Amino acid sequence: MPSARRRLLVALAFGFAGAALVYVALRLVEAVWFPEANPAIVIWSDRSRFVWRALIAAYAGGAAIFGGHALATRSIDAASRWLGRAALAAALALALQGALVP
Repeated sequence: MPSARRRLLVALAFGFAGAALVYVALRLVEAVWFPEANPAIVIWSDRSRFVWRALIAAYAGGAAIFGGHALATRSIDAASRWLGRAALAAALALALQGALVP
């Protein structure tokens, strides 16, 4: 695989891991400081918290792509090691968030 394509794939993977981590952070902040109303009481809402969390997480994941690309350009081996750590952190964070704050 060409080196430029490998760097882009690593950067994209950093973006996905970053988006997952930001989504979990946003969900935890909302759960602690802004608890949701009881769904049985609220019939219709003009905004969806999930959609906004997902959009902000996607935006932050897009920003993480630049960091991943910079790291992959400097050293693809270091980027691969950090990508493994970031993916593991994102998976653990999503699992804990799903278990503790569904």
